[in-house]
Amino acid sequence: MKPVFKNRPNTRYVVDGKEVWESRSGAVAAVILAIYKDNVFVLTEKRSQNMPDGAGLWACPSGYLDYDEDGWESMRREIYEETSFFVDEFEKYKVFDNDKDSWYTHTKPTENRQNIVLWYCIIYDFSEVGLPKQIESFKDKEIEKIKWLPLEKAFESSRKWAFNHDERIEQAVVKFKNYLK
Repeated sequence: MKPVFKNRPNTRYVVDGKEVWESRSGAVAAVILAIYKDNVFVLTEKRSQNMPDGAGLWACPSGYLDYDEDGWESMRREIYEETSFFVDEFEKYKVFDNDKDSWYTHTKPTENRQNIVLWYCIIYDFSEVGLPKQIESFKDKEIEKIKWLPLEKAFESSRKWAFNHDERIEQAVVKFKNYLK
């Protein structure tokens, strides 16, 4: 059954020929880690060439809060919209979610936007059942490819990341290493 979310999409305006979005200027992003066969994997997505920022680069699932959403709800929705992975469906395999609270808040105006990003981390233990496979065949207009990436491959110099997401993955692994054992 398809999950139901209570969000209302933000409104798009065109002002002086430029696209502008009504927004709370809040964004969410998630590091989704999975333990399987004595390895750790991270849920990643390669942004499509259609995306104005970070086209062709790898990222963690992320996006903007919609009207009437809190951070956790927005993060769950964004993960589902971008990867088809529904967090609630895998509840019994979850070993950590930081009490559904963000573990890092990004506020530095280092890009062409001044977003506040709430970072979430969820860790699953899929040792008994294997990594969910349906995600790797899912695509939408924003995402070119979705992959459970072995953690060590996330830090290969040939892999290019959008928005410093590789740094956040590394921070999450350091912060939550006790849950990954």
